[in-house]
Amino acid sequence: MRTKLRTIVFGSLLAVASVLAFAQDETIVDFEQSPALHFPVGIGGKSVAVVPAFEDYAFMMFDACDAMGLSKEDCMIYPMNAELGGNAIATMLDGNRVIVYDRELSPIVGSTGAMAIIAHELGHHYCGHIGTPADPLQELEADRFAGAALRNEGISLADALAMAKVFDDRPSLSHPAKADKIKAIEDGWNNPFSAKNC
Repeated sequence: MRTKLRTIVFGSLLAVASVLAFAQDETIVDFEQSPALHFPVGIGGKSVAVVPAFEDYAFMMFDACDAMGLSKEDCMIYPMNAELGGNAIATMLDGNRVIVYDRELSPIVGSTGAMAIIAHELGHHYCGHIGTPADPLQELEADRFAGAALRNEGISLADALAMAKVFDDRPSLSHPAKADKIKAIEDGWNNPFSAKNC
């Protein structure tokens, strides 16, 4: 089933790519005009150049979709890469659901941590958080979703927590503290059925 879903979704997303990509496969996203849950602090301006994601990052998203038993429609999300100061964002671009992932994260969190981060952003889309006011509770829902996706993918809890290396110890207006986020990942990993109830 995984290969079939990947083929169907990846083929559909390639069609979207032709709409999103400009002359050099680069699109400028203005996050003041695109709904996103949060924009990373420290990025100059609110416009970022995004490119279609490397295949491995796209497959991580498809693996998370499969692990959570999501439909083709739930997984019609376009994975992209950009320099975001070591962050990832779930957003909309030209009416299409998008996950933008900064490849600078991967050397820090490893491939399992990268999949966890992508699953977290997938959780934001699945739970309908895009375009709503920033809420730390939404971050915890997305963390539970990520924990569940990695558990269902057969990944250990220790490896599922690899993304915690980039969490802040202190809470912010948009994100809970590191300890709360770790607990949410653990909750999703321990009870993956509940993680889809957001």
